[in-house]
Amino acid sequence: MFVYISDAANSLVELIVVLLMLFLSILMVSAVFFRYVLNSSIYWSDEVSKILLVSIAFLGSTVAYKHSAHIGIDVFVEKLPNFGERLLNIVIKLTFLGFWFLILIESLKMMPLFLMQKTATLEIPYGYVFSVLPITASVWILHLTKDVLILSLKKP
Repeated sequence: MFVYISDAANSLVELIVVLLMLFLSILMVSAVFFRYVLNSSIYWSDEVSKILLVSIAFLGSTVAYKHSAHIGIDVFVEKLPNFGERLLNIVIKLTFLGFWFLILIESLKMMPLFLMQKTATLEIPYGYVFSVLPITASVWILHLTKDVLILSLKKP
């Protein structure tokens, strides 16, 4: 069940990241064209591009995790017996799980404050911008929970 939900969430996040990257690319090309060819500027392009870039980075981290694309040092882990390697992986994933639970809880606590503040150019509430934090934390928690369950139920 967790595997299916994790895979479905990852597919959705991958699609969102691709769309955000496409929109960011079109926006940046358009902004450069407007500024240097038409001698006019898209006044909101800087603010939106920063928001998009941060969103891509956070959401993309979950996709990278799902595809095991994060950097890791496994020289010592490879020297452990199978049980030790599995146990260490469980401890590492539980540590990350605790970290992302903390991020989720604290970002939700801060959300009312973020909703009261507005961005400089577009004047949209920062709560919408920072909503990427609890969303990312939730996806990380889903993936990590699935991995911990699989590792702990795996036969030695």
